[in-house]
Amino acid sequence: MITYENIKTLEQCKDLKALATRISLEHFSPITGEGQVYYMMDKFLSPEVVMREIGENYELAFVLYNGERAGYYSVAFEGEALFLSKLYVDKAFRGLGLGSAMFGRIKQKAQKAGCKYIYLTVNKHNESSVAIYKKWGFYVAESVRTDIGGGYVMDDYIMRLDI
Repeated sequence: MITYENIKTLEQCKDLKALATRISLEHFSPITGEGQVYYMMDKFLSPEVVMREIGENYELAFVLYNGERAGYYSVAFEGEALFLSKLYVDKAFRGLGLGSAMFGRIKQKAQKAGCKYIYLTVNKHNESSVAIYKKWGFYVAESVRTDIGGGYVMDDYIMRLDI
């Protein structure tokens, strides 16, 4: 059974960083290297950063499979757009439809909020995720390189789904 746990507490944020680090090391190390993974976890998913985002316009939730935290998502409402910041499933739970379930939930939230589109950034070399987003109806709207400090860059596509 798929359920959700909204992330609102500092303790949950610490658990989120641990889960995100495990997922990202497995998935992104071959693409960006371990150094960038750890750098990004500290810069973008420290409990303090996540608590600040929650206080602003972000919604974060764990997806649970039979009561076990199996992944997470993060979205931000930006007027007529919904920014899909993160959507990740732990390797042990892939293939069970959790990513699609989370995306369905996110799309419903965007529609209820009157958003005209959903957009996200995805590493250009993350071919499996790019393929999934295209399957869900997203298209590449732009190509960007962003300096995130520490000698690292994010080489991404901005993908968009009109709703």
